Amino acid sequence: MEAAAIRSKIKEIISNVTNIPVEEIGDRASFRDDLDLDSLSLLEIGVDVDYAFKLGLPEEQIQEIQTVQDTVDLVLKCLGERLAHAEVA
Repeated sequence: MEAAAIRSKIKEIISNVTNIPVEEIGDRASFRDDLDLDSLSLLEIGVDVDYAFKLGLPEEQIQEIQTVQDTVDLVLKCLGERLAHAEVA
């Protein structure tokens, strides 16, 4: 899955949780500073992203994401690791 598709899906999830229009969510937007999200919204976004991409992330890792780009990077990393493990097996 390409970064653009992942970013689009993440923005869709953020929009569904926050009711912020997708086009108003910048690629590098900070969840707290730019989008003014609270801890509960951040957790919901993290869980929804985890579920959408079937990552199986621990809650501590979900709580570390600060921006849209952090989220994209984390998903890419996890999907890359999963692919690498599948190739080894």
